[in-house]
Amino acid sequence: MKFAGQLFRQDVVFPLIKSIINVPEQVGVSKLSKRFMILLFMVLIATMLAGCVLQRPQKDIIAKNVKLYYGDNNNERLVTEERQVSYRRGEDKYKATLEELIKGPLDESHRANISPETKVYGTIKQGSDLIVNFSREFNNLGGSIAEIVARGSVVNTMTQFEEINRVKILVEGNEYIGPSGQPFGFMEPFPTAVEPPQVTAEVTLYFGKKDATAVVGETRAITISPDTNREKFVKIVLEELIKGPERRDLSPTIPREVGVLSVEIGNGIAHVDFSREMHTKHPGGAAGEAMTINSIVNTLTEFVYIERVKMTVEGEPMLIEHAFLEEPVGRNEEMIER
Repeated sequence: MKFAGQLFRQDVVFPLIKSIINVPEQVGVSKLSKRFMILLFMVLIATMLAGCVLQRPQKDIIAKNVKLYYGDNNNERLVTEERQVSYRRGEDKYKATLEELIKGPLDESHRANISPETKVYGTIKQGSDLIVNFSREFNNLGGSIAEIVARGSVVNTMTQFEEINRVKILVEGNEYIGPSGQPFGFMEPFPTAVEPPQVTAEVTLYFGKKDATAVVGETRAITISPDTNREKFVKIVLEELIKGPERRDLSPTIPREVGVLSVEIGNGIAHVDFSREMHTKHPGGAAGEAMTINSIVNTLTEFVYIERVKMTVEGEPMLIEHAFLEEPVGRNEEMIER
């Protein structure tokens, strides 16, 4: 191919053509033959040059094996797939890798959390930091856990390159905003185990006065995941109630051995089923029974979606002393000391 390049130099090609033109007709070369020879010569040069053009891109294509990060089937861990990514020399290898990531996993047990409609506008490398810019489709995520795994997929896939330590995500040129309303900024590699985000909820738990004449509210902060449903949330609240008060002037109303077997909520009624320890470990007495009932009911009716509470013990109506609770019980404001 080097020879073809040399042939195509002006100081070589033109003299050759000129020499063909100047071949005297006496030697048996007609004008038509001269034209044919010139055409044949040019076709030969063009063919050789075409071979150079066709071969050059092959030398410029780089194929690299990379790890692409996805969620496992339950989105509990980050898992990897090895894939070959091809790009031309001088092109953005990070963009090519992200585009391969967005195509989704080949393993059916792996889970893609980034929409396949997402486009990669480009990347910018700043020292050991990388900024990636996605289209708005990146925002189409299926919940808080999927959002974490999607970010982890991008960050861990990019930080596998030795020269990249941190990654910042942009969407349509703007910093990606988290559930807190604040941008994430530059992110370091994620652990493979995905920890669900946590939020804090303040609740009011009602405990008994020392003389068992009333219940008193105590505010407590409870940490839960954002996708916690009502039933699970109420179960957590009841478990906090069972732990007892933090204030020394208040008394627990439920034996610590009691377990919350189930919670069902519907039509404003919370059906709570306790373990047998509600009967076997309870100290008894009418006053103690009143404290337990009012503690549970007034705590749960703090929530707007609960108006009454039906209490059972292993499926049977709760009976501590003398109140056989076959029907749901409503809030008792008179028993609350302000």
